[in-house]
Amino acid sequence: MDEKELRKIIRQGEGLTVEFKRAKTALPDNLFESVAAFLNRNGGHIVLGVTDDKKIEGVDPNCIEKICKQIANLSNNPEKLDPQNLIDPQVVDYKDKKLIYFFVPASSQVHKTNKKVFDRSVDGDFVVKTQSAISAMYLRKSNSYTENTVYPGLREIDIKRGMLKKTKDLIRSIRSNHPWLKLNKEEFFKAAGLIRYDSTIGKSGYTLAALMLFGTDEAISSYLPYYKIEAIVRKQDLMRYDDRLTVTCNLIDGYELLNEFIEKHLPDKFYLDGKTRLSLRDKIFREVIANMLIHREYMNPIPTTLVIYKDKLVTNNANKPFAYEKIASQLCSYPKNPHIATMFAQMGFAEYLGTGIRKISDLCEIYSGLKPKFVDNDIFIAEIPLTDHVPEGEKSGGLSGTLNGTLNGTLNGTLIKNIKESLNASQSKVFDFIMRNPGCMGKEITGALDMPRDTFNKIIRSLFEKKIIERRGSKKTGGYWVKKEPTSTSW
Repeated sequence: MDEKELRKIIRQGEGLTVEFKRAKTALPDNLFESVAAFLNRNGGHIVLGVTDDKKIEGVDPNCIEKICKQIANLSNNPEKLDPQNLIDPQVVDYKDKKLIYFFVPASSQVHKTNKKVFDRSVDGDFVVKTQSAISAMYLRKSNSYTENTVYPGLREIDIKRGMLKKTKDLIRSIRSNHPWLKLNKEEFFKAAGLIRYDSTIGKSGYTLAALMLFGTDEAISSYLPYYKIEAIVRKQDLMRYDDRLTVTCNLIDGYELLNEFIEKHLPDKFYLDGKTRLSLRDKIFREVIANMLIHREYMNPIPTTLVIYKDKLVTNNANKPFAYEKIASQLCSYPKNPHIATMFAQMGFAEYLGTGIRKISDLCEIYSGLKPKFVDNDIFIAEIPLTDHVPEGEKSGGLSGTLNGTLNGTLNGTLIKNIKESLNASQSKVFDFIMRNPGCMGKEITGALDMPRDTFNKIIRSLFEKKIIERRGSKKTGGYWVKKEPTSTSW
């Protein structure tokens, strides 16, 4: 969360999914009433340091650390929030003030604070007083979230050996003082909502979410024999495939296998975020894979697919939609498997809940020059463009066009040699960089070559005059490419 993103939330004002609270020097007394209400309804954003009428008061910098620790500790304390749901607050600098922000996801369970059940409306939080209303809430949750299905027959032996240690190591790498790290196996699974009591059968046990996150291959195939994820490359052979990976293991191992498949088949476009090199491929497709695994309806036997074409990557995922519609790149408050989503967020596999689609959209426009498309239907579809242009008859896969001895698979070595002989040393450096990094932006080139902007502008103008490079895309997100068919005679 940054200042720009937070500004949008503050401008939106309080409502069904936004709550502001004053917190100059202490935690608001009614904070966990809003937390429980958001968990029980559709999730939402809580900002501390802002008044109901959007006035920015801020939080005392001397009290920031204490308040953040209280939020994390109390959210993990069943005496305060039952069942607990760990919250990890973020400190955001906003208009010279310090604010505390956190996103509360919709939960697949019914939560209480101070032994009371709260719900959310556009007017704020309210206590659910009647037993019939509470029962209706439980029924709504059980019908919406199959990840809570309890399997009393699942045993400790069905949890893959070493998975808990692996998970804790991943969590520790993100947050060394995470409260789950000191818990034993049973305590860990209970805190994560992966062991629960099912009143309809009168038994406790591991849930479907626990099975999918930590189960052995044998246990998963026993309970969900139809479960699999097919990753396919169809760049050359559109009728069959160029490469294929079938995933039938748990989601933590599966996430890593799918990312290795992506690294094998998609290029990593060079990009500078300020002075830091950022892997656009990793940022985009790790989030795509995480969302694909988090939001699948695992009771549906339709396989999940991930297909890489020359110009796009498409995922199809069995889904229980909240709305049958195209999804814009705004914040999304509806994780379909909240416990799986929370575990992925704690391990650093996904952005904190509610930001995934927007992050993918913003970075994808830099990566390819185009926006992704998402459709929330019985099958959730994500279409991620890989390039803004695929020449007619080109055999390469979008941005992954072959660069060995040719330029994007289009210019032969003799032509490249003739072009480079016409360039001085500085022009040649810029030309070579664009050739190796098609679609790169000006700040990427100046950063990588340690070149003053004025010098770069002169070189770019000269390359344009020679008609050997071109610019594609918008002024803000477009980049430079070497022309497929240079037309100048000056080289």
